[in-house]
Amino acid sequence: MTDTRTRPTRCLFVLLCACTTAQAAEPVLLDASRAYLVGASLASSASHVGESEQRLSLRPLWAFQLGRFRLATSRASSLLSAGRDTVDPGLSTVLATTNGWRLSTSLRYDKGRTSGTDALLVGLPDVRDTLRGRASASLDLGPRWSGSVSGSQDLLGRGGGFDLNTGLNYRYPVSQQTYWDLGLGAVWGTNLYRQNHYGISPDAALATGRTPYQLGSGWERVSLGWNMTSALSPRWVAFGGLNLSQLQGAAARSPLVGRQAVYAVTVGLAYRSP
Repeated sequence: MTDTRTRPTRCLFVLLCACTTAQAAEPVLLDASRAYLVGASLASSASHVGESEQRLSLRPLWAFQLGRFRLATSRASSLLSAGRDTVDPGLSTVLATTNGWRLSTSLRYDKGRTSGTDALLVGLPDVRDTLRGRASASLDLGPRWSGSVSGSQDLLGRGGGFDLNTGLNYRYPVSQQTYWDLGLGAVWGTNLYRQNHYGISPDAALATGRTPYQLGSGWERVSLGWNMTSALSPRWVAFGGLNLSQLQGAAARSPLVGRQAVYAVTVGLAYRSP
């Protein structure tokens, strides 16, 4: 019997082969859409927190251009980008672009986390949903290299705290229609941010009979990702990728963590307005 866990990887391999070999009738550059994009992605992924199993899910993706603003889901935001420019998920706008620097800001809804019946989380307070504000800066480091840094803050004071994301990206153009990206990232969080996601407060420990677990500020995780994008026609874009994430330090030692290392395999297809 075929192991169903290998199916997402096989789907990714088939899609990436198709992306590399597909040739449009005329050159199709991956320019940013000026109106909208809709599509879907199939992902096999797991969470660090809780007794999370690898799950297969079908997720919608969409993005809309609203004058200077873009409203987009996470994967759709990158499909709306041109060259190395990136677009933050949520409601975003570019503030300035000069001498290889690019400054932007965004608002994003964070849906939080429900403890439910998960054995590692049961009885603990839920992580409340909130609105996060983000400021981002990126810099071209060469013809194919770019670096980025962004800070995200819980704007509603619901315990989300502040986190800092750093990244280094290499983009290789396979053709005018196709490119792949290799990215390395790291996330740092304040004590409030890390406690909210990985800690057990004294009150929660007393209510559940567990041992309190307190975290200070520090590095939360590092990640490595490889993603390919290809314009199959002027309006259709296919994509796929593999992303790995490893928790660090006190976050990795948290009693709420079921997996210190997780991976996600994603394939998808999107339609862009001309």
